[in-house]
Amino acid sequence: MNDLIQITQTQIGAENVNSVNSREIYEYLGVDTKYNDWINRSIEKYDFEENVDYSKMSNGTSRGIDYIVSMDMAKELCMVSNTKKGKETRKYFIKAEKQSQKVLTVSEQISLMAQGHQEIDSRVSILEATKRLENWQEKSLQDAKNQKVYSIAQDDKNLASKLHRKVWSLFKKQFHLPRYNELPSIKFEDGLKFIRNLTIADMV
Repeated sequence: MNDLIQITQTQIGAENVNSVNSREIYEYLGVDTKYNDWINRSIEKYDFEENVDYSKMSNGTSRGIDYIVSMDMAKELCMVSNTKKGKETRKYFIKAEKQSQKVLTVSEQISLMAQGHQEIDSRVSILEATKRLENWQEKSLQDAKNQKVYSIAQDDKNLASKLHRKVWSLFKKQFHLPRYNELPSIKFEDGLKFIRNLTIADMV
């Protein structure tokens, strides 16, 4: 089940690093306390620093803020849970990092191609087709969704909550995705256009 915890590239501080949404760790570990209490207590107890170990991101829902954490912080959160799931998830993160270090970056592959390695062509094409959304693209989709929802719901909080879920449900169905942020980066403009073109009739 660890593959349900998505590892992405996120800017934390001045660097783009492998990162995890701590809410996914929290949900997978089955923590009993509220998410905000759990993450804030962990930050305070283990001296994690904002823009060093984690960054905050609005998720555009009634749940508010998500904490996007570095892989080192993710592994420590799993370790201190002192549960079987925590140990399994920590091992998963370690294995995923080792595998990612073996994969050539896009720039390295382009450099090899310039040296005459034509076999890289297909690999670059695959990378372009499967590259996940960048942080700014994901935020743009969230902003478009929020603008669409509040243009319809106005001050009706209950309706807004339902429409937030409806937009992502329609989005995932349109692009055949388990999560909206798994949209390939190459389809970002299509995704943005889809949200902006949603009508009231589509959403009710």
